[in-house]
Amino acid sequence: MQPKKRNILITGVALFIFGPVLGWVLTIAGFFKAEQSIIQTPPGMIPDMGQTASQMFVSLIPVLAGVLCGAVGFFLILYALITHFFRSKETP
Repeated sequence: MQPKKRNILITGVALFIFGPVLGWVLTIAGFFKAEQSIIQTPPGMIPDMGQTASQMFVSLIPVLAGVLCGAVGFFLILYALITHFFRSKETP
């Protein structure tokens, strides 16, 4: 395998694996941060659920970014493997 295609394959595998994992980790951290605002309300006060819901919605953005990174990684893997196995024999 040529070095350029190998680098594309390694980058694709890294994006395919670590993109979604990082997205889920950041989303769970965002959910914990949103729940922390409920816990920190003084006793006898009603927590602002609208703010908590908007914080939880914003914490879903890393999942979207992780899915996009995983999809880009998947297509980089496909590109590297297709160009490696289906290349013409005349090219060096």
